[in-house]
Amino acid sequence: MINEPDYSDPAYWASQGIEIIVIDSEDQESVNAGFEQIGQRVQQALSEIEQADDADF
Repeated sequence: MINEPDYSDPAYWASQGIEIIVIDSEDQESVNAGFEQIGQRVQQALSEIEQADDADF
């Protein structure tokens, strides 16, 4: 029998290189902070993509 990883454990996802951002939908500050954090990660990823694209030429 194969042991399945605990997909509910944030440590599993961290080991896969995936950051978990928890947003409490009942708390507006948590929602705002979560989306701010997501926006920062997206901007960082886009910047890295642009830098890699520029380095190819």
